[in-house]
Order: sequence, then structure tokens, then C-alpha cells
Amino acid sequence: MKEQDLKIKICGMRDLNNIRQLIEFGPDYLGFIFYEKSARYVSENEMKEIIKLNFGETERVGVFVNASAEKILDYADKGFFDIVQLHGNEEPKVVKALKEEGLEVIKVFSVDDDFDFKVLNKYSDADYYLFDTKGKLPGGNGVQFNWELLENSKIKKPFFLSGGLAIEDKHRINDFKSKKLYALDFNSKLELEPGLKDLDKVQLVINN
Repeated sequence: MKEQDLKIKICGMRDLNNIRQLIEFGPDYLGFIFYEKSARYVSENEMKEIIKLNFGETERVGVFVNASAEKILDYADKGFFDIVQLHGNEEPKVVKALKEEGLEVIKVFSVDDDFDFKVLNKYSDADYYLFDTKGKLPGGNGVQFNWELLENSKIKKPFFLSGGLAIEDKHRINDFKSKKLYALDFNSKLELEPGLKDLDKVQLVINN
């Protein structure tokens, strides 16, 4: 798949002015983390101000880790996100419940060399999968996993590729062999500090 076909998601956004500037580049998705233990956590009060911005065609992704369906639906009702990303150990029934409420769902899987792709079958209700590196934190570890695991698997849904993606990975991404690769999810490698993105790097990613 050629890079120009891929969607771009920039995750871990928090700074209002940074977001306002970044929107001008037209990323496909911006991710907001509603997990209090994250260094990129966004509070309700912060999000109430953020959603006043004009996002244009950029969709907001709300990232949750083992949150209740009630909390997720409450945040959806408040207009905090367009798509929900489940980044914890959520049961398949949670995905199904959110889908029944009309939400679009991205289910995340933390990958290492022992990852069993059969688990994907339990989450067939999800709209997208997202594959991140298994590490000490639910996300934002800044480390890549072995992409060959994805290339050699029979993934049936479009998926986001995450885990330490950087501008320098351009040619490697272009050579990636999976027809289901849908989007690239960038975070820590584009940052000046947690939650604050380097606009020059973001622009390079989107333009390329």
C-alpha cells in the first residue's frame, strides 16, 4: 500500500493552541486520551474547551482504558469524540454494547512475539483494529514491534498501525505488505514533550 492511501492519526493531543495549529494541517484523526494515569490525559474541563475548535474534516478519537460503557457513552453524549478507541482489556461485550449505541469502535491489541491473532475473532464487532507495542504502559511507549507478524497474519479488518512510528519509517511503511493497513497512528516520536507535538514533524508526516 502506498503512503498517500493511508489515513493519518495523531494521538495524545492535549494543548489547546497546539491542537488549533495542528488542525490546519488536516490530519484525518486526532486522538484524545481519557485515561487518568496517562501523561497525555485530557480532563473533562479541558475537553469542553477543545471541542469549541473547528476541526473541519478531522475526526476526534476518544481513547479509553478499561472504562465503563456508561462513562464512554456519557463522553459521547457530551460531544467529546467521534470514534471510540478501546485501549485496555475490554471484553467483546463492551464493543458490542457500544456498537449497539451507534458508536464507531477501534479495538486495540498490544503485540509482542507471542501475540495470538486468534483473539481478533472475538472482536468482530469492532470497526477497526489497532496494533500497538506491548509494553509497561497501555500506549505511548515509543517502541516498535515486529511488523512481520502483521504481514504474515490473515487480518480481516482494516487496522491502524501504532507503536513508535517516526518520520524515518517512511520507506519501511511503503514496503509494508498488508492490504488491510488503513491508518498510521503517531504519538511520542512527534513530541516536544508529552501532549505537545512538534508542528514541523507533524507537517512532514502529513505532507508525505
